[in-house]
Amino acid sequence: MWHGATNVVMVTLFIVSWLLRADAPDDPGTVAIVLSFVAVGLALLGGFLGGELVVRLGVGVADGAHLNAPSSLSGRAVSRSSSGARREE
Repeated sequence: MWHGATNVVMVTLFIVSWLLRADAPDDPGTVAIVLSFVAVGLALLGGFLGGELVVRLGVGVADGAHLNAPSSLSGRAVSRSSSGARREE
């Protein structure tokens, strides 16, 4: 939840900063610059939280997921196949 919320706020701050700069791109103003720096800080935080989800908590895509995988509603298990699963190296 925090990863997603951080990214939504970051994008919102970048949009507001962009709108503030639209009238005078040569002189953006202090508020627009501060919003940009805060948004970059949130991007770093969101990236860290995303890394925690993937590396430490193991949140990710199933190994057998690919375009021809069965629907989650079909009741069939996802299995590895040559039509899109990762190759063992």
